[in-house]
Amino acid sequence: MSRLKRSEQTREALIEAGIAQLSEHGYHGTGIKQILDEVSVPKGSFYNFFDSKEAFVAEVIGHYSCNLLSQLNDFIEGEGKSLSPVEQLRSIYRYSLKQYASHEFKKSCLVGSIATEISAESEMCRIELERAMKKWLKFFSVIFTEAQTQQLVRDDISPADMAAVYWAAWEGALIKMKMSADTKPVKKIMELMIETLLKK
Repeated sequence: MSRLKRSEQTREALIEAGIAQLSEHGYHGTGIKQILDEVSVPKGSFYNFFDSKEAFVAEVIGHYSCNLLSQLNDFIEGEGKSLSPVEQLRSIYRYSLKQYASHEFKKSCLVGSIATEISAESEMCRIELERAMKKWLKFFSVIFTEAQTQQLVRDDISPADMAAVYWAAWEGALIKMKMSADTKPVKKIMELMIETLLKK
């Protein structure tokens, strides 16, 4: 195996470990040592790849965002293709809830968690968080556009605003989920939000 390939694999492993640790412990609760121990990489090697913890977290955010968007697109183009836009929205949040419950509610949306912690402290991370959010809102806007085309949701609100409401409800519901360690309040909030947007 070439040294370049090993370096790429080490970098990827560090980022994956970063996603896992930051999703569970947040920015301030995650130390570089935790990540290095998980990957069995010496401290000096970390700074061969990243200039600082802040630069590392910014890259983790971008990687996490792209992975999630890829999964969402795969669902829409595959398993969820035969579903109505409204059922696609329901399937997406229900699947995510199952994932969080399977980790005993210790993990949550990395972007939401990091945003509440350091978006005001780190311009580098704030820019990456904003970039991630814009991509996701665009994805959900497409679903709401199709829902309006099929006359499934109200037409007095733009798809972009609907996507923003969906996203805000989801992130707020996740905070409640972590406090209660229960998915039921989240389901109630998300269903109420969807019912509010349905065509009357």
